[in-house]
Order: sequence, then C-alpha cells, then structure tokens
Amino acid sequence: MENYNACYRVRYRGRTIFPPAADKLRIPLNEIWISKKWKEFDEHILYHELREIQHRAEGHSVNEAHRLASKNVKEKFREDPKHERLLREINIASKETLMELAGVDEDLFQEIKENRPYHKIDELVERIPSIERRIFERIKEHFWCIS
Repeated sequence: MENYNACYRVRYRGRTIFPPAADKLRIPLNEIWISKKWKEFDEHILYHELREIQHRAEGHSVNEAHRLASKNVKEKFREDPKHERLLREINIASKETLMELAGVDEDLFQEIKENRPYHKIDELVERIPSIERRIFERIKEHFWCIS
C-alpha cells in the first residue's frame, strides 16, 4: 500500500467496482484501504474514494471518476485548512495547483507526475535534473512531501 493513497473493491448498485490496483493489492470485496501515511487526512481521502465509487457506478472511467471525485472533495472541503494543506502535498498536487503556486509548465508537471511517488521534496532534483533552480525553490516553498 506504500505507493498508493487509497484503494477499494466494493459491491455498489449491483456492480463490483474497483480500480486496477485493487487486484495488485489483493483488496477483498467491500473494503476501502487508506495508506497509514494519510491518517491525518482520512476524512478527505475516504470522502474522495466514496465519491469515486459513486461516479464509477454511474458509468465513468477510472480516470474520469477520479477527476470528478477530486472536484467533489474540493467543493465539500473548500476553505478547510487541513484540505488546503493536503492539496499542496507533492505526490497528489494537481497540475493547476503546481502551475499557480510554483510556475510549473505542462511539460514539467508531466515529469513530476511520471516520477511519483516522492519521499522527500529533494527527490525532484534527483529524478528531474532539468528542473530550474528557481522553480524547485518555489516548489519547496509551497509544497511538502509526506514520508
């Protein structure tokens, strides 16, 4: 579970719903797992997973259900300081958040995303040697990394 935030396998509205990682993790039916490292944010993560399950039951793809669930979480926890902190964690930060707070462009965001997970912010420089120093410093200023 170390490389995952959360995962599930549930029976909902007559369908068994699960992302591909559920097979790899061998998640039993009707369970939602949240990584221990995210305990501080379990309310936010669980809400996201439940909304994602609902969107999957409505026929959305895994990626689209995830996107919609993220939007739902943002609406529900708007102005919640804990949620604002969660949004700035480098392993889950969105393209929009990275662009707005650190000046990351589309190409750099893709590299950041492809090299996840990170265990410390400094791994960005190790894994993406082309990252500009000023951008890296802005990332360090605005983002954090769960360990």
